[in-house]
Amino acid sequence: MIICPVCKKILIKKEKIYKCENNHCFDEGKQGYLNLLLSNQKHSKTPGDDKEMVLSRKGFLEKNYYKIISEAVNDLILSNNSSGNIEILDIGCGEGYYTGRLEKFLDEKGIKFNITGIDISKEAVVCAAKTYKSIKWIVASATNIPLEDESLDCITCMFAKIIPEEKMRTLKKGGKLIIVSTGENHLLELKKVVYEQVRTEFYSPIEDLKIFKHIKTVNCTGKSFIKENKSIKNLFDMTPYKWRSPKKGIDRLFALHKLEITIDVNIDIFEKE
Repeated sequence: MIICPVCKKILIKKEKIYKCENNHCFDEGKQGYLNLLLSNQKHSKTPGDDKEMVLSRKGFLEKNYYKIISEAVNDLILSNNSSGNIEILDIGCGEGYYTGRLEKFLDEKGIKFNITGIDISKEAVVCAAKTYKSIKWIVASATNIPLEDESLDCITCMFAKIIPEEKMRTLKKGGKLIIVSTGENHLLELKKVVYEQVRTEFYSPIEDLKIFKHIKTVNCTGKSFIKENKSIKNLFDMTPYKWRSPKKGIDRLFALHKLEITIDVNIDIFEKE
């Protein structure tokens, strides 16, 4: 059940209006999404990815260069939630690529499920709602998830900020939390073009999620060959490197018309005890 971000009471939908018992009202957007991001939760006028970044991510991901990540996550969700009637939340869903592929995957497996995607970026959620119309899309902050306590069987967090307490609150006992983060050699070839000196490093969420039981880490690696300049630009523009790279390195990258990249991500599975 969706809850009011102000008073935490259940939101009831009537036509295109969501309303709680304390008369807090929220209108459904024309694309079918719900905006529950409060003004005091915004760190800027338009928080999250802007339209340019959203379109870059959409253009790159829809060519399936990262398909192996999606497939690995989907298989892990199925193997850890085999019962059906699975309530799933994708935090930091972006334009919806991974969420949409998960929906299609579970539907083809005959699994009963409900999926909700949330993101702080309105541009991203509007884009997702236009593309994947059968998923519930919400503009919301990961610090204030607008869902009931202990209502979820599974939460996915793909390259997004980790807020442990809200994930703990919304997961059922025995529920699974799946965190996807970049590995040591992820996009190594791109970084070698852009930077004179390349640092190989990776983040492990285990220390930050001690309130959960860590089940295992699955490493997903592979190669992907990009054959067009536009996709190389889209890839760069959807990464944090966009904000902290030297102009000479960017120019070198944007002059390329093909690039083989290493995909190296870690998928950590946690459980609420």
